[in-house]
Amino acid sequence: MISVLIPTKGRPHLLKEALASLGRQTFPWFEAVVVDDGEGEGAEATLALADPRFRALRNPGEGQVEARLAALAQARGEVVLFLDDDDFLLDPAYLYRVWRVLSREAALVYGEGVLLLGLEEVPFLPGEVGAWLLWDNRLLVSGTALPKKALLDLGGLDPDMGDYWDWDLWLRAYRAGLPFRYLKGRGIGVRVHGGNQSYGARRVERLFFLERLRAKHGLGPLTLKDHLTVALEGQGGPLDRSYTLPW
Repeated sequence: MISVLIPTKGRPHLLKEALASLGRQTFPWFEAVVVDDGEGEGAEATLALADPRFRALRNPGEGQVEARLAALAQARGEVVLFLDDDDFLLDPAYLYRVWRVLSREAALVYGEGVLLLGLEEVPFLPGEVGAWLLWDNRLLVSGTALPKKALLDLGGLDPDMGDYWDWDLWLRAYRAGLPFRYLKGRGIGVRVHGGNQSYGARRVERLFFLERLRAKHGLGPLTLKDHLTVALEGQGGPLDRSYTLPW
Protein backbone atom coordinates (compact mmCIF):
# COMPACT_ATOMS: atom_id res chain seq x y z
CA MET A 1 0.00 0.00 0.00
CA ILE A 2 1.06 3.60 -0.62
CA SER A 3 0.62 6.04 2.26
CA VAL A 4 0.16 9.60 0.99
CA LEU A 5 1.33 12.10 3.64
CA ILE A 6 -0.49 15.45 3.49
CA PRO A 7 0.15 18.31 5.93
CA THR A 8 -2.49 21.02 5.80
CA LYS A 9 -3.20 24.39 7.32
CA GLY A 10 -6.09 26.75 6.73
CA ARG A 11 -7.05 25.90 3.13
CA PRO A 12 -9.65 23.12 3.19
CA HIS A 13 -10.93 24.01 -0.30
CA LEU A 14 -7.52 23.22 -1.82
CA LEU A 15 -7.11 20.14 0.35
CA LYS A 16 -10.38 18.77 -1.04
CA GLU A 17 -8.98 19.08 -4.57
CA ALA A 18 -5.82 17.24 -3.54
CA LEU A 19 -7.90 14.44 -2.03
CA ALA A 20 -10.20 14.36 -5.07
CA SER A 21 -7.15 13.79 -7.28
CA LEU A 22 -6.31 10.75 -5.14
CA GLY A 23 -9.86 9.51 -5.50
CA ARG A 24 -9.40 9.51 -9.29
CA GLN A 25 -6.31 7.30 -9.15
CA THR A 26 -6.51 3.95 -10.94
CA PHE A 27 -4.31 2.36 -8.25
CA PRO A 28 -6.69 1.47 -5.40
CA TRP A 29 -4.29 0.42 -2.64
CA PHE A 30 -3.48 3.69 -0.96
CA GLU A 31 -4.34 5.73 2.11
CA ALA A 32 -4.15 9.47 2.67
CA VAL A 33 -2.91 10.55 6.09
CA VAL A 34 -3.87 14.21 6.57
CA VAL A 35 -2.31 16.09 9.49
CA ASP A 36 -3.92 19.41 10.34
CA ASP A 37 -1.45 22.06 11.47
CA GLY A 38 -4.12 24.74 11.81
CA GLU A 39 -7.47 25.16 13.50
CA GLY A 40 -8.93 21.85 12.37
CA GLU A 41 -10.64 22.87 9.12
CA GLY A 42 -8.54 20.40 7.14
CA ALA A 43 -9.35 17.49 9.43
CA GLU A 44 -13.06 18.34 9.24
CA ALA A 45 -12.96 18.59 5.45
CA THR A 46 -11.20 15.23 5.22
CA LEU A 47 -13.64 13.43 7.50
CA ALA A 48 -16.62 15.01 5.71
CA LEU A 49 -15.64 13.14 2.55
CA ALA A 50 -16.43 9.87 4.37
CA ASP A 51 -13.83 7.94 2.38
CA PRO A 52 -12.32 5.13 4.50
CA ARG A 53 -9.01 5.62 2.69
CA PHE A 54 -8.70 9.16 4.09
CA ARG A 55 -7.59 9.61 7.70
CA ALA A 56 -7.13 12.87 9.58
CA LEU A 57 -5.41 13.88 12.80
CA ARG A 58 -4.19 17.04 14.47
CA ASN A 59 -0.52 17.91 14.50
CA PRO A 60 0.91 17.02 17.90
CA GLY A 61 3.77 19.45 17.25
CA GLU A 62 4.02 22.66 15.29
CA GLY A 63 5.11 23.21 11.71
CA GLN A 64 5.14 21.42 8.38
CA VAL A 65 7.94 18.97 9.17
CA GLU A 66 6.36 17.93 12.45
CA ALA A 67 3.07 17.40 10.62
CA ARG A 68 4.76 15.11 8.12
CA LEU A 69 6.51 13.25 10.94
CA ALA A 70 3.13 12.71 12.61
CA ALA A 71 1.72 11.39 9.33
CA LEU A 72 4.73 9.13 8.86
CA ALA A 73 4.23 7.67 12.35
CA GLN A 74 0.66 6.74 11.38
CA ALA A 75 1.47 5.47 7.87
CA ARG A 76 0.50 1.84 7.31
CA GLY A 77 1.85 1.47 3.77
CA GLU A 78 5.19 0.08 2.65
CA VAL A 79 5.63 3.16 0.46
CA VAL A 80 5.22 6.82 1.47
CA LEU A 81 4.43 9.57 -1.02
CA PHE A 82 4.49 13.28 -0.21
CA LEU A 83 1.69 15.58 -1.32
CA ASP A 84 1.20 19.22 -0.32
CA ASP A 85 -2.37 20.30 0.38
CA ASP A 86 -2.32 22.90 -2.41
CA ASP A 87 -1.04 20.47 -5.07
CA PHE A 88 -2.70 17.51 -6.76
CA LEU A 89 -2.01 14.55 -9.02
CA LEU A 90 -2.87 15.24 -12.66
CA ASP A 91 -2.11 11.78 -14.00
CA PRO A 92 -4.75 9.27 -12.78
CA ALA A 93 -2.16 6.51 -13.18
CA TYR A 94 0.51 8.30 -11.13
CA LEU A 95 0.27 6.07 -8.04
CA TYR A 96 0.30 3.00 -10.25
CA ARG A 97 3.48 4.22 -11.96
CA VAL A 98 5.09 4.80 -8.55
CA TRP A 99 4.10 1.34 -7.35
CA ARG A 100 5.36 -0.28 -10.57
CA VAL A 101 8.86 1.12 -9.91
CA LEU A 102 8.97 0.46 -6.17
CA SER A 103 7.59 -3.06 -6.46
CA ARG A 104 10.84 -3.91 -8.30
CA GLU A 105 13.45 -1.96 -6.33
CA ALA A 106 14.03 0.39 -3.43
CA ALA A 107 14.39 3.85 -4.98
CA LEU A 108 13.33 7.47 -4.70
CA VAL A 109 10.68 8.17 -7.33
CA TYR A 110 9.93 11.72 -8.46
CA GLY A 111 7.93 13.24 -11.27
CA GLU A 112 7.36 16.07 -13.69
CA GLY A 113 4.50 18.49 -13.45
CA VAL A 114 3.15 21.90 -14.29
CA LEU A 115 3.15 25.12 -12.28
CA LEU A 116 -0.28 26.70 -12.29
CA LEU A 117 -0.37 30.51 -12.35
CA GLY A 118 -4.04 31.28 -12.69
CA LEU A 119 -4.95 30.10 -16.19
CA GLU A 120 -1.31 29.80 -17.26
CA GLU A 121 0.79 26.65 -17.04
CA VAL A 122 4.58 26.47 -16.85
CA PRO A 123 6.17 23.03 -17.36
CA PHE A 124 8.29 21.82 -14.46
CA LEU A 125 10.83 19.34 -15.86
CA PRO A 126 13.49 18.46 -13.29
CA GLY A 127 15.46 16.06 -15.48
CA GLU A 128 17.50 13.07 -14.38
CA VAL A 129 19.14 13.59 -10.99
CA GLY A 130 22.85 14.30 -11.13
CA ALA A 131 25.49 16.39 -9.39
CA TRP A 132 23.26 19.46 -9.82
CA LEU A 133 21.40 18.24 -6.74
CA LEU A 134 24.31 19.65 -4.73
CA TRP A 135 23.49 23.23 -5.68
CA ASP A 136 19.91 23.11 -6.98
CA ASN A 137 16.74 21.48 -5.69
CA ARG A 138 14.62 20.73 -8.74
CA LEU A 139 12.59 17.90 -7.22
CA LEU A 140 8.97 18.60 -6.39
CA VAL A 141 7.91 17.53 -2.92
CA SER A 142 4.51 16.49 -4.22
CA GLY A 143 4.60 13.20 -6.04
CA THR A 144 7.95 12.11 -4.61
CA ALA A 145 7.88 8.66 -3.02
CA LEU A 146 10.16 6.06 -1.49
CA PRO A 147 9.83 2.91 0.64
CA LYS A 148 9.01 3.70 4.25
CA LYS A 149 11.89 1.47 5.37
CA ALA A 150 14.36 3.36 3.17
CA LEU A 151 13.14 6.67 4.57
CA LEU A 152 13.57 5.47 8.15
CA ASP A 153 16.98 3.94 7.36
CA LEU A 154 18.07 7.36 6.06
CA GLY A 155 17.12 8.89 9.41
CA GLY A 156 13.62 10.09 8.60
CA LEU A 157 12.83 13.77 8.27
CA ASP A 158 14.96 16.41 10.00
CA PRO A 159 12.81 19.19 11.51
CA ASP A 160 15.95 21.31 12.01
CA MET A 161 16.05 21.82 8.22
CA GLY A 162 12.75 23.73 8.20
CA ASP A 163 11.74 24.67 4.65
CA TYR A 164 14.54 22.52 3.24
CA TRP A 165 13.61 19.23 4.92
CA ASP A 166 12.99 17.85 1.42
CA TRP A 167 16.34 18.85 -0.10
CA ASP A 168 18.04 17.48 3.00
CA LEU A 169 16.31 14.13 2.45
CA TRP A 170 17.18 14.05 -1.26
CA LEU A 171 20.84 14.75 -0.44
CA ARG A 172 20.98 11.99 2.14
CA ALA A 173 19.40 9.56 -0.33
CA TYR A 174 21.87 10.64 -3.04
CA ARG A 175 24.81 10.23 -0.70
CA ALA A 176 23.60 6.78 0.39
CA GLY A 177 23.40 5.63 -3.23
CA LEU A 178 19.63 5.17 -3.33
CA PRO A 179 18.56 5.13 -7.00
CA PHE A 180 16.49 8.09 -8.24
CA ARG A 181 13.77 7.14 -10.74
CA TYR A 182 12.22 9.86 -12.90
CA LEU A 183 8.57 9.69 -14.01
CA LYS A 184 8.11 11.84 -17.10
CA GLY A 185 4.83 13.36 -18.18
CA ARG A 186 2.22 15.75 -16.85
CA GLY A 187 1.98 14.11 -13.44
CA ILE A 188 1.65 16.79 -10.78
CA GLY A 189 -0.13 20.14 -10.57
CA VAL A 190 1.56 22.75 -8.37
CA ARG A 191 -0.19 26.00 -7.58
CA VAL A 192 2.10 29.03 -7.48
CA HIS A 193 1.02 31.65 -4.94
CA GLY A 194 2.47 33.95 -2.33
CA GLY A 195 2.50 31.25 0.32
CA ASN A 196 4.94 29.01 -1.51
CA GLN A 197 7.25 31.59 -3.08
CA SER A 198 10.72 31.98 -1.57
CA TYR A 199 10.75 35.73 -2.17
CA GLY A 200 7.71 36.34 0.01
CA ALA A 201 7.44 37.54 3.58
CA ARG A 202 9.50 34.62 4.96
CA ARG A 203 12.64 35.35 2.98
CA VAL A 204 14.85 35.85 6.03
CA GLU A 205 13.63 32.64 7.64
CA ARG A 206 14.13 30.66 4.43
CA LEU A 207 17.66 32.02 4.07
CA PHE A 208 18.36 30.90 7.64
CA PHE A 209 17.31 27.31 6.87
CA LEU A 210 19.13 27.36 3.52
CA GLU A 211 22.37 28.21 5.31
CA ARG A 212 21.69 25.49 7.87
CA LEU A 213 21.26 22.98 5.02
CA ARG A 214 24.47 24.18 3.36
CA ALA A 215 26.44 23.79 6.58
CA LYS A 216 25.00 20.34 7.35
CA HIS A 217 26.00 18.93 3.97
CA GLY A 218 29.21 20.91 3.43
CA LEU A 219 27.92 22.46 0.22
CA GLY A 220 29.12 25.50 -1.67
CA PRO A 221 27.14 28.76 -1.88
CA LEU A 222 23.41 28.23 -2.45
CA THR A 223 20.92 30.63 -4.02
CA LEU A 224 17.43 31.13 -2.65
CA LYS A 225 14.96 30.07 -5.35
CA ASP A 226 11.30 29.17 -5.77
CA HIS A 227 9.56 26.72 -8.10
CA LEU A 228 8.87 29.34 -10.74
CA THR A 229 12.49 30.52 -10.84
CA VAL A 230 13.72 26.95 -11.24
CA ALA A 231 11.19 26.24 -14.01
CA LEU A 232 12.06 29.38 -15.96
CA GLU A 233 15.78 28.57 -15.81
CA GLY A 234 15.04 25.75 -18.23
CA GLN A 235 16.04 22.93 -15.91
CA GLY A 236 16.73 19.52 -17.34
CA GLY A 237 19.15 20.71 -20.02
CA PRO A 238 22.90 20.08 -20.21
CA LEU A 239 24.97 21.55 -17.41
CA ASP A 240 28.56 22.73 -17.79
CA ARG A 241 29.16 23.57 -14.15
CA SER A 242 31.80 21.46 -12.42
CA TYR A 243 31.37 20.58 -8.77
CA THR A 244 33.44 18.58 -6.31
CA LEU A 245 31.49 16.17 -4.16
CA PRO A 246 31.82 17.09 -0.46
CA TRP A 247 31.98 13.43 0.63
